[in-house]
Amino acid sequence: MQRKPERRICVIWSLQALIIFSILGSVLTVGAAFLTEFNPVTVFVLSQVVGVTLAGTHTFYRYLSWSFKIKDDHLYLEHGVLRKTYSMVPFVRIQHVDTQRSIFDRILTLSSIVVYTAGSRGADVSIPGLEPGDADEMQGKLRDEAVESEDSDGV
Repeated sequence: MQRKPERRICVIWSLQALIIFSILGSVLTVGAAFLTEFNPVTVFVLSQVVGVTLAGTHTFYRYLSWSFKIKDDHLYLEHGVLRKTYSMVPFVRIQHVDTQRSIFDRILTLSSIVVYTAGSRGADVSIPGLEPGDADEMQGKLRDEAVESEDSDGV
């Protein structure tokens, strides 16, 4: 069965999106103030309303698109709104697994797992929005599966 991150991760994702859209709205306001005759306050308010709407919509679809599953011989992940990503991480390629908790994760009692793989740079994957106990359990399971697959690989 495919699993999803905890819904509380949407708070972090919403804050990230709101910051980005607020910055873009502010830049738009400054541009409008100097280049047009529109009232900058009106442009700012409209840009922030549009930004909040886009941030909420993006967060909703980002949550819907996220799922992961530990299969027999690999970790499978799906995510992405505009660019869909499907990842399969074979256990034999796993080097180590970390559990991370940012300040926002700690406030919302969440954890993330980062799976480091052998091979090219940027081949690491992260699973956000896990309960701390689930993250520790998953970290142990992935570690055990990686060790087991390494032993049976015959290399």
